[in-house]
Amino acid sequence: MEAGAYIPYKYIPILIALVFATTFGTVGLLINKFVAPKRFNPVKFISYESGNPPSGDTKNRFFIGFFLLAILFVVFDIEVLFLYPWAVAFNKLSSEGFWIMITFITLILVGYIYEILIGALTWHKK
Repeated sequence: MEAGAYIPYKYIPILIALVFATTFGTVGLLINKFVAPKRFNPVKFISYESGNPPSGDTKNRFFIGFFLLAILFVVFDIEVLFLYPWAVAFNKLSSEGFWIMITFITLILVGYIYEILIGALTWHKK
């Protein structure tokens, strides 16, 4: 085979799927733009709160503790994601695998202690 003549035939299905997905999405949006009814109603512009009438101003800020708790949940969720395969293959790992996971758990523990020290787990507003 001469230089520059390599054609990756294995990637043709992926290319077809990408072209199809892009075309389908674009055509769907264009059809919606031209066919959808354009009836403006003031009710459509009211904030939606799970079927309940809106209460209070919609521009109020949320308490940052919710976001910090969500980030903390993601961190510990990812920790569990890494711990599960390690626990399943624990008998097959060498001591290096053990100490690498101990280091990982220690780093997560340091992050948890930091979260406690900055008060991210307290629910009162500062």
